[in-house]
Amino acid sequence: RSHPSSSSMLSPLLTLALGVVAVEGSALAGLKSRPTFAAGRQAVTNKLSTRTATPVLEKKPSATTVQSALNRATSQPLKTNPLRSLGRAARRLSAKAAPIKSGPRYTSSDWFKNIKSLILLKSDILKRISSHLTFNILLAVVGATWFHYYPEHFLNLGAIGHSLSGAALSLLLVFRTNSAYDRFWEARKILGSVVDNSRGLARIAPTALPPKAAADFGRMIVAFPYMLRLHLTGRGQKPISETSDAPDVLPFFDKDQVKTVETYFSRPFATLSLMNQILHSQQSKYPGEDQAKTLEMLPQRHILQRNVNLLAANTGACERIQGCPVPLSYSRHLSRYLTLWSATLPLVLAPMLQWWSIPVIAAICWSLFSIEEVGHMIEEPFLALPYDQVQTKRVADVIKRDTVNIYKQQLGVDLATREFEDPAKLVAPVPRDIAYN
Repeated sequence: RSHPSSSSMLSPLLTLALGVVAVEGSALAGLKSRPTFAAGRQAVTNKLSTRTATPVLEKKPSATTVQSALNRATSQPLKTNPLRSLGRAARRLSAKAAPIKSGPRYTSSDWFKNIKSLILLKSDILKRISSHLTFNILLAVVGATWFHYYPEHFLNLGAIGHSLSGAALSLLLVFRTNSAYDRFWEARKILGSVVDNSRGLARIAPTALPPKAAADFGRMIVAFPYMLRLHLTGRGQKPISETSDAPDVLPFFDKDQVKTVETYFSRPFATLSLMNQILHSQQSKYPGEDQAKTLEMLPQRHILQRNVNLLAANTGACERIQGCPVPLSYSRHLSRYLTLWSATLPLVLAPMLQWWSIPVIAAICWSLFSIEEVGHMIEEPFLALPYDQVQTKRVADVIKRDTVNIYKQQLGVDLATREFEDPAKLVAPVPRDIAYN
């Protein structure tokens, strides 16, 4: 300390030491903040790549473009809420493309409405069994009165006989209802097959036939399910113009075709006959179609003929259900058994319940007669069921909607008005390449 040169030598060394400590401290802080060596190497790589890569400049709109856009946006002030206008447009589009509604369905919330219709005597089944039910209620009143005034002369049958015979009666009712429901479900499956075969025709006909022949064929596709519906619902011999389906089917028929169809007893087969005439006529060939091209188009036209034959088979299956009921002896035996069982029920319940036997017998007879009548109703799915529960109307509407849309998309033709968007398609040449799926 006393030597002056020593102090002068220590000061640079001290400064150097403090600098080294500071550098090491900053290096340690940097190492702590850096997660891994790989991350540091990646950062260096990214930095080098940004130096060597060519910068991409984002193209910005010019001032003139921005000003013109602002002028267009502000030139017409909004008078209404734009969201409300969009909502109206969406509702209009959804109304045009609204799905076809199905038949009425039962839900758990309908229980009060069902009880109300029963109490107010508006039930369809109750109306159909009213005479039989009234007869048994009168027998119950006679039995209760007989036991009340002349108990010593009352004919008491006991409960054993009805208990033993009730099991057999239950089996007969179950088998009868199941056999009737099988007929209903088979009818629904056949109508589903009609939809599938009609869609197959509508999908292939626009590419397998010339435009005009395809349009004529498509109109018959639309008309067929309505003719089948009229035939199955007992209106097949009425003039088409006098039926409720006239607005749906008449726009797709010519006057001559209406006369031809009305001369047939089976109008769906008449419509299929018109389809066959189109398939085998000269207009089913393209202009200038040679034999080689005919052979090339043959697979698609064979599919059309096959689907027409399948529609004929579907019609025959529906007629089988309509014309061949459940064996009459089965229905008669069940009706006789149920009538005798319920008619003798007052002789069993009057000694036990006295006057209360009247409402009890009425409830029992109502439940059993209703089960039997449900079997009678669903046995004839096309005629006896109310509200068209087998959905013949919905099937026809679905086929009409899909066929019209397919032809509008593929050929640009409105089947109802028979107008083409491009009249040049009427003289379309033979398609060169056809892809078969």
